[in-house]
Amino acid sequence: MKSYKIKYMTRILSFALIFSILTSSILPVGATDTVNSLENELSKKENELKKISSDIASTTKQIEEMTYRIQEVKEELAIAKGEEDAQYESMKTRIQYMYENGGNGLLEVLFSASSLADFLRKADYYATINEYDRKALQDLAKTRESIIEKESQLESEQEALIALQKDLNQKEKEIGSESGKLKKQLATAREEARKAEEALKEQVKPVVPIKPPSNSSDSDTFKPDLDYATTASDLELFAALIECEAGSTSYEGMLAVASVVVNRMNHSRYPNTLRGVIYQSGQFPPAHNGLVDKKLARGVKASCLQVAQDALAGKNNVGECLSFRAASSGHAGTIIGDNVFF
Repeated sequence: MKSYKIKYMTRILSFALIFSILTSSILPVGATDTVNSLENELSKKENELKKISSDIASTTKQIEEMTYRIQEVKEELAIAKGEEDAQYESMKTRIQYMYENGGNGLLEVLFSASSLADFLRKADYYATINEYDRKALQDLAKTRESIIEKESQLESEQEALIALQKDLNQKEKEIGSESGKLKKQLATAREEARKAEEALKEQVKPVVPIKPPSNSSDSDTFKPDLDYATTASDLELFAALIECEAGSTSYEGMLAVASVVVNRMNHSRYPNTLRGVIYQSGQFPPAHNGLVDKKLARGVKASCLQVAQDALAGKNNVGECLSFRAASSGHAGTIIGDNVFF
């Protein structure tokens, strides 16, 4: 019987040693960090694309409006040119009439005046007509010049908008190409992370010692319920607690719980070891009611192992918080996942 006990204990120690070696070779956090980094970069590029698309739509609308305005100005210019030509033709007709027959017609009209007053009145009439024609032509010329200047300015603005549109289209094309590359890289990184998670699951399956045969003379002393917490590594024990407290939440929710555990381990009011903090009396119910052992027996989630590893490596999203409760408790603090931290 003594020999059998020695053999059985040897098996337990062997399995514990193997388990320790496997858990010490857990894959690094690089795969997850790469995925997060690529997702953030892709999100930025997609936001840039949205803004550029909005700018392109706005610029296109401005170009259309500018084209319409230029067409209106061209029509104004044509009307002004027509009015100027009509005024010029009218003036020529009057001048021709006044000075027909070598100018004698005008002189005859002037000298046919019945009195000096009548002469001055007729002379003033012709001078007024001449001044009117001269001023009308000047005004029309100024109007035409103003319209030409306006047309030139609008065309310059239109050219600038077209150049801007071309530049925006080029940027949209470049960012679209970069986004396409990022999507491919992200797909590759996600696949690598998935494979790493699968490999991690294979590495951290709990080791259960072989039970002794039922006909063994020591069968009456064999204890069927293994104390998994004793043989588990600190990392897996930590991961099991995280899974019990926040396994159904997001990465941030699990990291928040893990951060509290690490904060306590580094605080003078709490034990300075991971196991000491986890098993401190009255603190974490899953460590005392058997839930942690059940998680260890089944095998902890790879995602929880990743979070445990990240927290021990220094990641923290709750600052100096040392406690948490269910968010539904209404306690004041920072809500992350299903819990409130304070």
